[in-house]
Amino acid sequence: MARAAAWAFPVSSVETAPLPLSGGRVLAQTVRATRACPPFDQSAMDGYAVAAGAGLTRGMRLRVTGRIAAGQEGTAVTTDTAARIFTGAPLPHGADAVVMQEHVERLGDAVVLARSIEPGEHVRRRGEDVPAGRILGSPGLRLDARHVALFAAQDIDSVVVRRRIRVAILSTGDELCDAGDISLGGPSIPDTNRPMLAALLTRAGVEVVDGGQVRDDPDTIAEALVALSWTCDLVVTTGGASVGEEDHAARSLIVAGGEGETLKLGLKPGKPAVVGRVGGAAYLGLPGNPVSALVSWSLLGRSILARLEGRPFARPRGFAVPLAGPFTRKPGRTEFLPAKLVLGGDEPALAIVGSTSARLMPLAEADGFAELPETFASGAPGRRVAFHPFESFLTP
Repeated sequence: MARAAAWAFPVSSVETAPLPLSGGRVLAQTVRATRACPPFDQSAMDGYAVAAGAGLTRGMRLRVTGRIAAGQEGTAVTTDTAARIFTGAPLPHGADAVVMQEHVERLGDAVVLARSIEPGEHVRRRGEDVPAGRILGSPGLRLDARHVALFAAQDIDSVVVRRRIRVAILSTGDELCDAGDISLGGPSIPDTNRPMLAALLTRAGVEVVDGGQVRDDPDTIAEALVALSWTCDLVVTTGGASVGEEDHAARSLIVAGGEGETLKLGLKPGKPAVVGRVGGAAYLGLPGNPVSALVSWSLLGRSILARLEGRPFARPRGFAVPLAGPFTRKPGRTEFLPAKLVLGGDEPALAIVGSTSARLMPLAEADGFAELPETFASGAPGRRVAFHPFESFLTP
C-alpha cells in the first residue's frame, strides 16, 4: 500500500464548506474550541436546584422560589430554598446540586427531601465536555456527523476543507458494454467494475469522472489516459493489469508518457496491479474480475486516495471472529473471501459464502470479507480469522 500511495501527491487547494454539507470532506485547518461546552453550569436532570453546601439531609424542607426551564435564568437560591429546574437549564446563583424530582415530595410551595444530597449531584459543569482552547479537529481529519455536531456546538457554521479529489474510472476490454446496451446472443458482457467503483467513490465524497470504456489496445488506452490525466487527480483503469498478451495496463501507461510499476501482491483475489503517474495524475490499474477489483481498490486505491487527501491510512486489520464451519484451501497467499455473520450461538460466527473472484452473488449476500493469512490451509469450526465488515473495508 505504501508503494502505491507513494505515486500520489497531496492536493493542496482548499475551499470553505457550509458545516451541514461538510460530512465526508477532509479538514484542511486546525479547529479549536473558542468557548467552553457546556457554556455554563447546568442541570443534568429535571428536579430542584439547591445550595447543598456541606450537604442536605433527608427530611429537610425547602421553600420553592422559582422555576427555570432551558434557555431561562433564575433567581438565586439559599440554603433553605430551591428552584424548580429542567434538564439543560442554567443553575441559578448559589446552587451547587440538583435533586431529582423523584427524590422529593412536593408539598404546596415547598419540597421535602427523600434522601440526603451532596454538592455536585446531577450538575454538568461549565467546560466539562469541551474546555475552551481544545483542539477539535486537525488537518487530514475526514469529517462525519459526529464532528459536525461538535463544531456546531461551538457556533461554527463553515469549515475549510480540501477540495474534492477528482477520480476518473476507465474500463478496458473488447467484451464490455454498459448495462442496458448488451446485444442479445452476442459475446458482450455488462461492465460491472465502473459502476461499482463509482458507487464507492461517490460515497467517499469524491468527484467521479466517467472515463467510459475503451477496447484492448495500448494506443487507445494511452490516448484516454492522457486526456483524463490533466483534469483528474487519479485515473483508475480496470482490466489488463496482469502480464498476458491481452493485458495492456502497464504498456499503455508507458505509451501515454507515464511511469510506474507492476505490483505482484501476495493477495487473492487481486494479485496483479499497476501503479504510477501519468500527466498530472496518479494512476492505478486494477484487475478485471469484480471481486479482485474491489479488494485491490480497498487496499491500494484507498491508500492512494488518503494520500491525495492528506490524511493517514493504515492497512485494515479487521477483528477476530470464529469460523462457523470447516474450511480448507491451498495456502500461499493472503486471501479475502466474502463471508456472512451467523448469529444464535454464544457469539457471532463467520460462514464463508464465496471463493472465486468473478462471482457477484456471494458478495451481495455477505456481510464483509474473511481474511485468511498466507499460511492458512484448513480451519475447524471455532478457529478465529480476521473479519472486515464492508462498512469499514469499503469506505475511506
